[in-house]
Amino acid sequence: MSNAQPSGPAEVEGFRLAAVSGVTAKLERAADADGGKPAAKVTFSKAGEERRLLALEALPKGSAADAKALALRYRLNLTKGQPPRLSLMAYEQGGGAWFKVGAAAVTGSVFTDGRLALTSLRQTAFSDDATGRLEWDKLEKVWIGLAIDGPAEGTLEVSQARFTSEPYKPTQPLRIAAGAWNVAKDKAVDATLTTPNEGPDGKPCMKFEFKFPGGRHMYAIPSTAAPAEELDGYSGLRFTYKATLPEGIKGLLVSLSEQTGGQHYADPPPPSSADWTTITLPFDQFKVASWAKDDNGKLDVGQIRSVNIGTHGTSSGQGGPGLILVADVQFVP
Repeated sequence: MSNAQPSGPAEVEGFRLAAVSGVTAKLERAADADGGKPAAKVTFSKAGEERRLLALEALPKGSAADAKALALRYRLNLTKGQPPRLSLMAYEQGGGAWFKVGAAAVTGSVFTDGRLALTSLRQTAFSDDATGRLEWDKLEKVWIGLAIDGPAEGTLEVSQARFTSEPYKPTQPLRIAAGAWNVAKDKAVDATLTTPNEGPDGKPCMKFEFKFPGGRHMYAIPSTAAPAEELDGYSGLRFTYKATLPEGIKGLLVSLSEQTGGQHYADPPPPSSADWTTITLPFDQFKVASWAKDDNGKLDVGQIRSVNIGTHGTSSGQGGPGLILVADVQFVP
């Protein structure tokens, strides 16, 4: 396994079957698998319901310090079970162990170029690393393969694997799961957050009902975590919404929080809307928020950790109720 473009059988022959439990597997070399190129071919069977890994072990060549992702060329023929997910485990010298499971299910029966971002790797329960981060210069070996849930049978072929620093170029929107929302608000705001199937065509949505007191500045901001994927290649945020706001409140507060603590908000703010409206907010329309610290004064798309959609401001008179519904939140290329 290397950081350069691999070629020839030597790269494939560097794979060996990792020692894992709960999966029966056999490794062989397919000489003419991927357009004349060889591939490591694993025939596997799994009976249990619990998650298990099917992994090929490889020794990385060169430095992965600047890598953004693990790039794979693979083919999966699944004859039984639900589509698995790509997985990576990285072992450091000295006992550190880190892992990541991809968000998207692996499908298809032809050779495909896959990619697993190296963001948000987590330590395993057995990892012995006090630094709290993966030290790429100490990388000893990697396990590359599939995370399989439930009974499954099939074959996995891998003809190429490398760490790459090439930027990601997405070809389709990246959706954010509809159900996982939290809310931050002033303690004077009464609010209820639910995720019913009340979006367009009965889709799930975030439903936020709240009431602002009048005469002083209030905030109420539902937020959801950004997917642990590569975001650098995306150009904007799109979502569908309806919003009825208290009198005197100008519009929605849509912001993006960075892992480093920075926050950026959309300007101008999306207005209230009695009907379902789909809006796309280009990232270049987001401005630095004065209430958060940002080291470089610009939105670092690859560092986005959460999407926040709510409102703030001073409601006139005695204040009043508001309602925000949000569905189909996506990052768009």
